[in-house]
Amino acid sequence: MDATAPLAKALSDPEMTVLTLLGCGQSVPQIATFLAVTPRTVEGHKRRLYDKLGVGSQSHAVARAISLGLFDGLLGNDGLRRPAAEPGRSPLVVVHAPKGACLDEIARALLGEGLPFVVTRRPEAGMSHWARWHRGPLLTVLVDPVAGAWLLPARLRCPVVVVRTAPPELSDVLDALRHGSNALLWGESLSRDLCAVLSLVSRGYFLMSAGYVGAPQWGGVAHRPISMPELTGRERDVLGCITGGHTIRQTARHLGISVKTVENTQARLFRKLGARNRSEALVIAYQMGELIPWNTESCSG
Repeated sequence: MDATAPLAKALSDPEMTVLTLLGCGQSVPQIATFLAVTPRTVEGHKRRLYDKLGVGSQSHAVARAISLGLFDGLLGNDGLRRPAAEPGRSPLVVVHAPKGACLDEIARALLGEGLPFVVTRRPEAGMSHWARWHRGPLLTVLVDPVAGAWLLPARLRCPVVVVRTAPPELSDVLDALRHGSNALLWGESLSRDLCAVLSLVSRGYFLMSAGYVGAPQWGGVAHRPISMPELTGRERDVLGCITGGHTIRQTARHLGISVKTVENTQARLFRKLGARNRSEALVIAYQMGELIPWNTESCSG
């Protein structure tokens, strides 16, 4: 769309960061904590986003950004797309971790296998030259990720391996799975397993360290589903109304069903997509190949 590049330039870096975090399902308080600003500042960025995108709600803003290609590919703010990885090339490992023993152990393991890697502490940054011009696959390693760290694999559009330095908790597992992680490792198994896990993940496998499941071996190895889950016609109708920025009550009027039916259908839709809210549902559906046309109609119907 011709308007994409001018609009991308019109959005400031903080606005693009807030937009991307909204698309990753983050709330205003979470975004404020990650950016070390006040919730009021985040709300100000949201208001300016709405004005520039010509929308009146969060889900409408994300839908508009999708229609303009702002969530396409591996983007920096310049809109350049990374070329497809070439077969046989070594993966580039992008590590997001604080300084310390765990990062040192990861570096030793990668150096020992001759794997190229970079360390970044700015998950909100646009795609750097090392990501754009690397000809092999990209992989990310997140150590003890907090909310904002998930922005890195989301922007790079690449598999992610999560490493936890403390004994695993069920909440850690559920959080990693909800964010689409491809592998979960406990710090104790890093030196032994990291490179083997990266190799399998680069070929599309999902793995879980035995430390997470209390089993003597790997918890399991299986291909991750990458296709859109089967949605009912009603679920697709609700997804379309979310794209158009309709509230639950507007959706109910538009579809001629009850508010309770819309709420129940939306809850099922979120479960199928693994989304926490309407904005994240739109981005996940789009990433899975579901075409979501930009709805220019008024939401008053």
